[in-house]
Amino acid sequence: MKARRIVLGLGPAPQSRAALEAAAAIARLLDAELEALYVESEALLRLAGLPFAREVGSSSASARPLDAAAVERAMRAQAAEARRLLAGVADPRAVSWTLRVTRGAEDEQLRAASSGADLAVASVSRWGPEALAMAQGAPTTLLVVPRTGRFTGPLAAVCPVAIPPAQAVALLRSLSSAVGGGLTLLVTGEDLVAAGHWCEEAGAALDAAGMRARLEIVRESQPEALQAAIERLAPRAVAILAPAAAPR
Repeated sequence: MKARRIVLGLGPAPQSRAALEAAAAIARLLDAELEALYVESEALLRLAGLPFAREVGSSSASARPLDAAAVERAMRAQAAEARRLLAGVADPRAVSWTLRVTRGAEDEQLRAASSGADLAVASVSRWGPEALAMAQGAPTTLLVVPRTGRFTGPLAAVCPVAIPPAQAVALLRSLSSAVGGGLTLLVTGEDLVAAGHWCEEAGAALDAAGMRARLEIVRESQPEALQAAIERLAPRAVAILAPAAAPR
């Protein structure tokens, strides 16, 4: 994989550190530029503008009007903290980076920003359906990292059979090296015979690259089985390969 641009979805600083460290490690390995995107919630700002909107104080437990100006100040402060975190992680690794602040829905903004990128990186709170939903319509491969460090399984790679096996292995070589913990390929396809042939070719490509990995076949028409496989693996990250985004 020869990457030139990696897009990272940044949230509040403490929740983003794991995804940022993974993205910076990959960018360092591949000599790629890291483009971070901090998305201010347009839905929250709209809510704050409604006359009946209320917030509950964490210490007093009493409800008070939701102050739109205070919400905007808090978002600006969070963006500034995200910038400091980004610099603190990327600069020591000599990774070139930029930060863009925008408003809207996080998934939609990340998807738009990822157009033309070699890799997108995002974070989730748990390995639920959210992780797979983030990849719907993604224009490039998506690496999803949990916001906590309690997951210690391998890198799980969702590999559609539409991607040539050698290209998938070339892409995963760098990701696996940066994430660590081993590699499991979840090969998705409806034709089990074709999926079996894909696994044979991938196995040969893995051997040639000096890589070790487990391979499992999951029917494309059974997303619940794919979800169950991810939850069983408890991976430290999930790479969802996009058929239209083979390495260039």
